[in-house]
Amino acid sequence: MWPRKRLDIDGADLWFAAQRLVTSWQRPAVREVVGDRWIRSNEALVCLSVRTGWDLFLTAMRWPRGTEIVMSAVTIPDMPRIVEHHALVPVPVDVDSDRLEPSPDDLERVITPRTRAIAIAHLFGGRVDMEPIIEAARRHRLLVIEDCAQAFVGSSYAGNADTDVAMFSFGPIKTATALGGAVLRIRDPRLYDQMERLQRAYRLQSRAAYTARLAKYAAFTVASRPRVFAAVVRGCQLLGIDFDRVFSSSTHSFCPECFYDQIRRQPCVPLVRMLQRRLASFGENVRLRRRTQRGWWLASRLPPHTVLGAADPFHTFWVLPVRVDSPAYAVERLRAAGFDATGRSSLAVVSAARDQSRCLAPWLRDTIYLPNGDDMGDDEFDRMLSVLGQAIGSRRRVVESTPRGLDHAGVAGSVADRRAKVEGAACAD
Repeated sequence: MWPRKRLDIDGADLWFAAQRLVTSWQRPAVREVVGDRWIRSNEALVCLSVRTGWDLFLTAMRWPRGTEIVMSAVTIPDMPRIVEHHALVPVPVDVDSDRLEPSPDDLERVITPRTRAIAIAHLFGGRVDMEPIIEAARRHRLLVIEDCAQAFVGSSYAGNADTDVAMFSFGPIKTATALGGAVLRIRDPRLYDQMERLQRAYRLQSRAAYTARLAKYAAFTVASRPRVFAAVVRGCQLLGIDFDRVFSSSTHSFCPECFYDQIRRQPCVPLVRMLQRRLASFGENVRLRRRTQRGWWLASRLPPHTVLGAADPFHTFWVLPVRVDSPAYAVERLRAAGFDATGRSSLAVVSAARDQSRCLAPWLRDTIYLPNGDDMGDDEFDRMLSVLGQAIGSRRRVVESTPRGLDHAGVAGSVADRRAKVEGAACAD
C-alpha cells in the first residue's frame, strides 16, 4: 500500500543527525545555518518550531487583552490556541478553495479598530498573493505575518519583502525536514532583538529529546515503505486499531499537556546542525520537482474546482488535496486499490467569535489527501487517478462559485503554463 506521506529525508540525512548527537557541541552562527542567498542573517531567527516563533512574536508585542489578530480561517489548531493563550482574539478570514487565499472584501470586512495584525497561512504548498493583503495592512497600519510552514521552496522565496515576519518550518513532515526547527525572517531590527533575547532565556532542547525524535522518524521512514506499510495496516486491522488515527497522530510533535514547556526551548546543537545541512543541500530538489509536476498533472485530469489551489500559479503540492462529494466512499475505494488516502488533516477551521452564522472554508470537510511519494511509479500514479476518477464519477458538482471572475478554463486550463512557472520558481536555487 502506498502511504499518504513520505518524509523528505533519506538514510544519509538520518546518519548525519545521529553522528551530530555525539560529535557536535559548538552552535553554528546564524549565517552558517541560513547561508547568504535566502534570508539575511541579521533578519533570521532559528527556533525550535514555528509555534515557538509565533509565541515569541506575541510575547514580544505585548498587545493588550482583547487585541484582535486576523488569521487565515484554515490553519493548524495550535496557531489560534497560542493567540488565545496571550489573551488575544483570533479572527478568521475565509479562504477560497481555488486560490487558497482571502478575498480583499472578506479581509476588509473582518478588520476592526482592535485589529493589530494579519497572519496569513500558505496552504498545501500554495503561495498566497500577499500584495492585496499588504496594501490593506498599510491602510489600517497593521503588521503582516506569513506562515510559510507548508510553502518552503528553497532560496527563491523568503516571504514577501514587505511582510513583517515570515515563518518557515522544518518539522518532521515538511519539505527539507530537519526533524524539527524553524527559521523566521523578522524585518524590524528592534523586534528581532527582543525576540532573540526572549529565546536566549529559554532552556535548551535536550539531546535525549532529539535522539528520541530521530529514532521515531527513522522507524517511521522504514514503516512508510509500501510493503512494510501494508503489513502495518493489516496488523492494525487484525488488532482492531484505527491505523488512520495512529498514522495521523504519529507525526505530532508536541504533547498537549506540556505544550508551552515544550515549545519554549532553544533548539539543541544537533538539530541546528541538521537544519544547516538540509538548507545547504536543498538545491534543485528532485522530490519537490516531481511532486509539483504530479500536482499539475492531477489538476489537468480532474474536473475544475476539484484540486485545491489549482488556480495558484506557484502551487508546489506539498500534499495532494482533492475535493470529492463522498469522502468516505472515495477513501474506501482508494484504500482497497492500495492507496492510503485519508480525510484526516492537521488543519482546522478557526472558530469565529463574532459571526457564528457564516460557514467558513466548507471545502475542508469534502477534502481527501492522496499519496504522492516520489518512489511511486508513473503507472501506479495513473492507476490511482483512475480509481479516484471512478470514485468521483459523474456526480462531481461545483459547490463554490469561481472567485475573482475566473471561469472554469481559468481554473483548470493552461496547466502547462502554470506548471512551467512554478517549476522554475520552486527549483531555481
